[in-house]
Amino acid sequence: MPLAGAERQALADIAALGWRARHRILDADQPTAAQCELRYGDGSEVPYGLGAGKGPLAAARVGAHFEALEHALSGPVSLDGLAVACRRAAELTGGPFRSDRAVSGLAARPDARVACLDYEPLDGGAPFAAPLYLWAPWYPVSTAAMARRRAALGDTAAYRPLVAYTVNTGCAIGATAEEALLHALNEWAERDAFSLFLLCSVYDRGPMPGRIDPAALPDSSAGLLGRARDLVGADVALLDLTTDLGIPVVMAYCPGLGGGSARYYALGASLSGRIAVERALTEFVQGELLARVVADRAARGTPAQPRRGEHPSFDEVVAEHDTASAVRERLSGHPRLLACAQLDFADRVAEAAPVGPPGEAVPEGTGVAAQRAAAVERIAAAGHRVGFHTLRRLELGTTLVQVQCPGLERFHQVTNGHVALPGTRGRAHRRRGRPTGAAAD
Repeated sequence: MPLAGAERQALADIAALGWRARHRILDADQPTAAQCELRYGDGSEVPYGLGAGKGPLAAARVGAHFEALEHALSGPVSLDGLAVACRRAAELTGGPFRSDRAVSGLAARPDARVACLDYEPLDGGAPFAAPLYLWAPWYPVSTAAMARRRAALGDTAAYRPLVAYTVNTGCAIGATAEEALLHALNEWAERDAFSLFLLCSVYDRGPMPGRIDPAALPDSSAGLLGRARDLVGADVALLDLTTDLGIPVVMAYCPGLGGGSARYYALGASLSGRIAVERALTEFVQGELLARVVADRAARGTPAQPRRGEHPSFDEVVAEHDTASAVRERLSGHPRLLACAQLDFADRVAEAAPVGPPGEAVPEGTGVAAQRAAAVERIAAAGHRVGFHTLRRLELGTTLVQVQCPGLERFHQVTNGHVALPGTRGRAHRRRGRPTGAAAD
């Protein structure tokens, strides 16, 4: 959908919910970033209703509105409207998730009842159930209020051993369902590739992926690279993290400023290699501008309290991004994990062989629905199921989906201080010694 139409639709859907949107632009230069917050009619905050967008001014503004909607509608407010059903843990550990460490921990209590949603297949297979906790970090929290909600659903699972695996991967919103699904699939490819890179190249100190030669970039991408470099005042390297899934994934990384913080990196994924590069660079700019918001907040002396309960304030949501000291403390006795958490591999960027930008996995101009089908085909060809559940469809068509791809990796959670142990896929890539399919060919 054209940008102007998407903006009108998002604003109309926000108004139809009885909410109001307020946004701000974080920097006058472009590409930039925007922040949007959602409030009820009385001015109080919509829980989790905070989002960010990136790119040129209009794209950043529209993206921030959609992301704020996504975060609000996939938060605890969603629980009352979902068709949740509890399944025996043994049923889940024997299904599509049987090789996924995110679910295998349920095997310790096979008769436990686990709150799930039913997922429709995108890959031509049978429908399957997936646990709610996989994508809803607010669900397994150990508050009395959430414990009561789990009990009311009949959920008897013990979630403490599983919290490292809960992450919102696959939650995506779009002006149409196809846009949302494509966004979710790209996110899965992106985070899986990031996980394999951290596991194989950083933790195991295996071969580095290729570094994209800046001279080989088209003018539009080269301009974005210049903007990223100017913003941080240092070099920014582009690494090709594309895996055997065949969906181009690119990391933008600042070796001169990383090494003690995970702040100076960003990722981009798309079936278009050019767009993957551009997403990584605009995400890098957004990440730096948002990091400055967090730093300004800390400088004002606002205490950075961890998120508690199911209705965090916007200040608490912002504070949650200020995790560097907590991650260092949690992983201080595990230097290899800490190196992954802090993206401490600046000394190895010089080892990366120069490569050209990733190619186009689909012809230029391929429509959204065809791109979605191509992404599903590639993930399924690698041996993974692909299913979705529609979390919400708003009045004018804005759609929020949740996609699961059992077996794709979640080790990237180490950047938040959580050790999500690798599953079958991660272990296989470790044995092969390199995470990237494209670089190995």
